[in-house]
Amino acid sequence: MYTIADLPVDNKLQTVEYDLELESALRMMFENGYTQVGVERDGELAGIVTYRSVVRTLLSFNQLDVGHKTLDNISVGAAVEDAHTISEDENVLAVFDSLAEYTYIVINREEEWRILTDYDLLTRLKQMLEPFLLIESIEMQLREIFRQVFGDSLSEQLAETFNEEHPLPTPASVEHCSYAHYAQFISIHWAEFEPLFDDQQDVIRELVLEIGDMRNQLFHFRIEGSDEFDRDLLRFGQSYFSSV
Repeated sequence: MYTIADLPVDNKLQTVEYDLELESALRMMFENGYTQVGVERDGELAGIVTYRSVVRTLLSFNQLDVGHKTLDNISVGAAVEDAHTISEDENVLAVFDSLAEYTYIVINREEEWRILTDYDLLTRLKQMLEPFLLIESIEMQLREIFRQVFGDSLSEQLAETFNEEHPLPTPASVEHCSYAHYAQFISIHWAEFEPLFDDQQDVIRELVLEIGDMRNQLFHFRIEGSDEFDRDLLRFGQSYFSSV
């Protein structure tokens, strides 16, 4: 099982000094698009300031009848909250539990504080999931195209095409086809598919085979990560087959 140490957490936690004016800290957060910054005191991480913690501080000051306190005469230290840290030895699933409760976690890596936000995690998940979703969508679209062309006779046509003499196994239905089946079936029955694909037989065959190869690498864990994929080709394939 993966641990936090396996996650690519590259964002260094930006910090401000404990006695900095809160207004200056907020301006720095706004100008840089940060939703939180670390607070240092005597060279140590004292905690975190977030927009939420600032609002809580201002509401508390107002309740205590010291509402005359303004951002330019309140120090960052008044709005600091405990940093939500997590050990690199923790199971990676702990990240989801932490980010469900907080919007960030802080990790001590290579002798510096780094931060992972819920936005970072969602971006990473999208990056990881996109190839799976695109490949699934393409396969569903290919199956629908096959049904559109052959209707109720599709299973019979598949059985006749991939009979005992064919090197590929006979699929029980279109749901049992591989991408190699799809590519060869389209080529063999090009006359039926040509009205849909125009004069693009070689392009369609190579596109289906290439997507099938990416699918096999991904589903059989033959790659280090989904970053290695040609996402543009997958997006093109998904858009093309959905438009047929």
